[in-house]
Amino acid sequence: MNRPRRSEQTRVALIEAGIEQLSIHGYHGTGIKQILDEVSVPKGSFYNFFASKEAFVAEVIGHYSQDLLGQLKQFMTGEGKDLTPIEQLRTIYLYSLKQYASHGFKKSCLVGSIATEISAESEVCRLELETAMRQWLRFFSNIFENAQKQNLVRDDMSASDIAAVYWATWEGALIKMKMSADTQPVKKIMELMIGTLLKNKE
Repeated sequence: MNRPRRSEQTRVALIEAGIEQLSIHGYHGTGIKQILDEVSVPKGSFYNFFASKEAFVAEVIGHYSQDLLGQLKQFMTGEGKDLTPIEQLRTIYLYSLKQYASHGFKKSCLVGSIATEISAESEVCRLELETAMRQWLRFFSNIFENAQKQNLVRDDMSASDIAAVYWATWEGALIKMKMSADTQPVKKIMELMIGTLLKNKE
């Protein structure tokens, strides 16, 4: 028997509240009660949908990742369609920084935050994190592959290796952003990445 639509809406609401709370407080700083209070449902409702907090967080990671990928792909086929690969990269990271700043720097990349907290403790979450990272790196690898075809970035590294370095730099820069509550250091780091590491050498 299929669950009523209302139940599915509650499930989605719990996941969305989880994204919000985990992005701010992290895994260990977020309790089930915080999430339930956000959605205004009784504790029993949570365990109707998720076997445990760990299982819940794994689903949150998957939902967050797919939502972000959907936004990125929509950008690539819409507003970013006629931009160069470098302009696409710059637009994506600047938009992300604007979003973080609008929340008072309380939020950061959920996947990056969770990975540093519990990836070694939870196999189910680690696997979900790994899937998310693999999908994101594939997305950015495609951008760098197009950039190489247009002779915009170095070609002594594979597009996938450049994407890995780029993403690692981004995640590290986000840590600095949370420490300083300022986007300027991140912009400087990302522009150094784009302007030097990725630019073809004469």
